[in-house]
Amino acid sequence: MMLQEANTYSIAGTAAVAAVSDDIRHANSDRREVRRVIISGYLGCAIEFYDFLLYSTASALVFGPVFFGNLSPLMSTVAAYATFAAGYLARPLGGIIFGHFGDRLGRKSMLVITMWMMGIASTLVGLLPTPQTIGWAAPALLLLMRIIQGLAVGGEYGGALMMAIEHGDQKRRGLFASLIHIGAPTGTLLSALAFGLVKLLPEDQFLQWGWRVPFLFSALLLIIGVYIRNRISESPLFLEALKREGEMSRFPLAHLLRFEWKAVILAVVTAAGPLAVFIVGATFTQTYIRNLGLDSSIALFALAFANGVNLVWFPVCAHLSDKYGRRPVLITGFLLSILLIGPNFLLVSTGDPILTVLAFWLLGSFAAGLLYGPMGAFLSEKFSTKTRYTGASIGYQLGSTLGAGLTPLIVTWIFASTGGTSVVGVGAFLAVFCLISMLCVVLSPETRQTDISH
Repeated sequence: MMLQEANTYSIAGTAAVAAVSDDIRHANSDRREVRRVIISGYLGCAIEFYDFLLYSTASALVFGPVFFGNLSPLMSTVAAYATFAAGYLARPLGGIIFGHFGDRLGRKSMLVITMWMMGIASTLVGLLPTPQTIGWAAPALLLLMRIIQGLAVGGEYGGALMMAIEHGDQKRRGLFASLIHIGAPTGTLLSALAFGLVKLLPEDQFLQWGWRVPFLFSALLLIIGVYIRNRISESPLFLEALKREGEMSRFPLAHLLRFEWKAVILAVVTAAGPLAVFIVGATFTQTYIRNLGLDSSIALFALAFANGVNLVWFPVCAHLSDKYGRRPVLITGFLLSILLIGPNFLLVSTGDPILTVLAFWLLGSFAAGLLYGPMGAFLSEKFSTKTRYTGASIGYQLGSTLGAGLTPLIVTWIFASTGGTSVVGVGAFLAVFCLISMLCVVLSPETRQTDISH
């Protein structure tokens, strides 16, 4: 009898140990998969933003004289910024297209497609003939490649964000989302360094062939990115929702516009202000420094430094939002941005390398981290699983079009209207933009503890 009981307890104990072991293996497997998804999303975002932001720098430094050399220097820059803006105009359409299929068919496959589109388009920019060779077709093809880039990055951001927050610990959504978001400063850092290095070439060599090298490097990044993307699994929350509902919403966009339109509007305007400030640092500031007769490579390396700091600062700010809430961190970031816009231009105008780096760090890192750290989670938490890809994508990408796509054109026009002598109007424009975005955060509910499983 005692032997039988001992055997029974032994079997039960063995089963319990086996069950615990299975749970541990499952937990370890889940943690490995989360790490793989985060790394994939981060690297994928970094590669796509590297490609996308190469065009930003090239618009300020190269595309004017190379593709629009028949215009005056300032107007050739405006024409280059117009093709640059086309990418931002295409981003919402990319968000709608890839968000629609990502919410219906899954996140992973959309991310692989966007990677191919971005890598091929960027590589082809580096191979484009000049107008001296093929005439008007050169700027037309440049515009086409930029539109393809816009469609790709429009689908990339939302998909990578969904994979991160839907795989990860729900109590640390801000942190997980920020680990995807730092792909953007990584891409900015790499693109600024790439252009900073080739800018050291003699000016004639830089304009003839040097600017093409960073774009051609995209081909190697494409191979790496596609390999990584193919190794991740589908979002578990998406699969659970698909199993629970049988079929996802046939028209996620229609559902959003009918039932969640207020969240879409608040998301768009919230994202627009930070993106306006960011893109002025990445584009217009280069033009402003060059107009002052200063070395534009200083600004490129200052931009690289600020974005290097952001690799650490963004997750720190996201962690603060996980602990104290998204709204307090975002509002603090907006207030700091408004206060630092004026000092930023004053420091840059000195031409001193150290003060220029300080200017880029204050506005492009210290204040920006408080905005971008919580931003990904804040936008995603506004929407349900069946429309989250579409909703977050449209919110961020329309915000990109509103805040970043047209801003270089607007601020260059404001600057040109003063004869290229004052940036007061530019600063006022950015401050008002940030104020409006901050009001949208004030009007939004706190989302930190929102249940996103439905």
